[in-house]
Amino acid sequence: MGKQKLSYKYVVILLWLGLTTSLLGETQLIEINRVVAKVNDRIITWGEIERKMDQLNFSNQEKKKRAEEFVDGEIDKFLSLEAFNELGMAIPDSYVEQEYNKKLLNNFNGDRKLFRNALQSNGQSQLEYREQIKEDIIHMHMLAKRKRSREEISPEKVEMFYNQNHDKFKLERQIRLSEIVFSPNKDFPDSRSLAQHANAIRKDIKSPNDFYEIAKTAGTSYFKDKGGDWGVMVKASELKNAVIRDKAFALNVGEISEPFSLNGQESIDDNNAEIYILMVTEEKPERLQPVDEVRFEIEKILASQIESEEQAKWFNKRKRDAYVIIDLPED
Repeated sequence: MGKQKLSYKYVVILLWLGLTTSLLGETQLIEINRVVAKVNDRIITWGEIERKMDQLNFSNQEKKKRAEEFVDGEIDKFLSLEAFNELGMAIPDSYVEQEYNKKLLNNFNGDRKLFRNALQSNGQSQLEYREQIKEDIIHMHMLAKRKRSREEISPEKVEMFYNQNHDKFKLERQIRLSEIVFSPNKDFPDSRSLAQHANAIRKDIKSPNDFYEIAKTAGTSYFKDKGGDWGVMVKASELKNAVIRDKAFALNVGEISEPFSLNGQESIDDNNAEIYILMVTEEKPERLQPVDEVRFEIEKILASQIESEEQAKWFNKRKRDAYVIIDLPED
């Protein structure tokens, strides 16, 4: 087939539709910016959604997984704007200008040229950006109107949630550790091996006080000048090294471990792995927090749940009443 010549007017129409045509060879339609949703007279393009996800550094896989959520967010925004207008409400221009200047100052340190360049790179004019700020203000206002206060949650509901979710309010056992660490490739007296040196030190430790004094002179611990004391309470989930975690949480307060190697083997004769001696100096046992300690947290959880349910009801009702089409790309 020969080359097909398209009029300028026809090309413009195709571009407006989000399509372009190759002028060389066979005609080929290429998608430029797909419309993924229409809310009454407003459209949402894939470019808008993708740009928002790019700002969060989403991978392509995350984009596919989260796209519907972002489209729903934009639909909710448009529906909120319509509800706002139906109520005959208005946002003062001075308030929009105040927010505009605040973003200019906070995000661009007042540099208007840098600000304009950033807008241009997003294909946005200053007027369009002001309109975006206005819409965001309205959306946040309408969301706030639909929020539920924790004061609306009854004590009975709090007690019921607490009793049904004890696991959420259990505090893990916490311990405070002290350590002596022996690192490979160090010189030891009498030509002893790393394991022999660690065992000799362990024999000299008869009490927690011995541990503290010896830890200030022996080994290579980062906490050596503090007698090996880590200085903080830790939970098992906070210890990334499984060997240290298992050895540490098998000890009681005041108990001192035998030397062990980080290679995970029973023998500590491997001179290429660090050797530790640990002591637990303090602990907070696992416990269930009393309901009064977590009441505020539960009230926030319940208020959020009710709010989410009511937001969904409001959103679905507005979607039913509005003309909404969603057409997300499949790949």
